Amino acid sequence: MNLSFAGCGFLGIYHAGVAVCLREYAPHLLLNKISGASAGAIAACSLLCDLPLVDMTSDVLRIALDARSCSLGPFSPSFNIQDMLLKNLEKVLPEDAHLKVNGRLHISLTRVHDGKNVIISEFESKEDLLQALLASAFVPMFSGILPPKFRGVRYIDGGFSDNLPAIDENTITVSPFCGESDICPRDDSSQLFHINVANTSIELSRHNIYRIARILFPPKPEVLASMCKQGFDDALRFLHRNNLINCDRCLAVQSTFVISKPEEDYDLECHDCKKQQEEALLSNMPERVVTIFQEAIDSANNGIIDWLFKRKGRKVLSALSSSNKVPEKIIFTS
Repeated sequence: MNLSFAGCGFLGIYHAGVAVCLREYAPHLLLNKISGASAGAIAACSLLCDLPLVDMTSDVLRIALDARSCSLGPFSPSFNIQDMLLKNLEKVLPEDAHLKVNGRLHISLTRVHDGKNVIISEFESKEDLLQALLASAFVPMFSGILPPKFRGVRYIDGGFSDNLPAIDENTITVSPFCGESDICPRDDSSQLFHINVANTSIELSRHNIYRIARILFPPKPEVLASMCKQGFDDALRFLHRNNLINCDRCLAVQSTFVISKPEEDYDLECHDCKKQQEEALLSNMPERVVTIFQEAIDSANNGIIDWLFKRKGRKVLSALSSSNKVPEKIIFTS
C-alpha cells in the first residue's frame, strides 16, 4: 500500500498526528511510496527521511504561532512563509535526502503557464528536492508574487491541480477535511453532499467551512493541538478497521510470503497481533508531542488578559492525553 497526503496549509498539523500514529503502529506502510501536495508533500518527505516527528510537529507549530503574532497575520510583510520553510527544511533534511526519497516521494506541482499537474519523483540533489517542495507549497499572493522556478519552469502549489495525488488504486489517502478519504475526520453530521476539489473529497458542512478558513489563517495553539490529536485518532481507527496493526513476526511473514501463499504462511489469529491491537486502542499521543503543545500554549497565554484562557489550554492538553474525543466547542474556538 502507498500513502498520499493532501495539501492543507496550516492544517498540516493534522498530518503530524497521522504520522505519529503510522510510525508507531504501522511502520510497514512507510516503506513504500508516499505522495503529497504542498504541506502534504513536506509531511511525506519527512516520513521517508525518517525525521524526528517531534521536530516536525514543533516546526509546524512555530510557523503557525509566528503567523498569529504578526499584525496582519500571515499576510504581514514581515512574515515570509517560503523563507521559513526553506530554513526549516535545510536544517532538518540530511544531505543525502534526495537519495533517500528518489522513486518513493511523489510531489504534486502545478505548472504556471498551462495549469497542468506535474508529478516529480526523481531528484538530482538536496537542493533539487528543496526547490520541488517549495514550489509545491507556493500559494500566489500568500507565499509571494513571483512563483518559484523548478528546473527552469515556474510552478505553484500542487493543490491547485491535484491536491491528493494517488500513486495507484492501493493508495491510502489522508486529508484533514471530512470527506471520502481513507484517513480523515468523521464529523457528527448528516450531510450527504460532497464536492471534489482538485481530487480531494470535501463534505459540505460547517466543520469543513471552518477548516477551509484555517488553511491560511492558523488558529490558536489549543485548536492546533486538537487537530493533531484528531489526526492521531483518525489514523488509529483506520488501522484497526483494516487490520493493519501487526506484530513484528507477522509483518516479516507478510513482506516475504503474503503475495505467494497468504493462507498458508500468515496467521490471522496471531496472539501477539491481537495483543498489540488491544494496546493500541488504549494509546494516547506521545508525551513528548504533548509537551510541545503545552509549551506553545503557555507561551501564548503569558499575558495578563490571556491568563483568562489558560484553563482552556489545560483542558485541551488533558484531552490530548486521553483517548476521548475532543469536544466540539474546543475544536471550533478560533
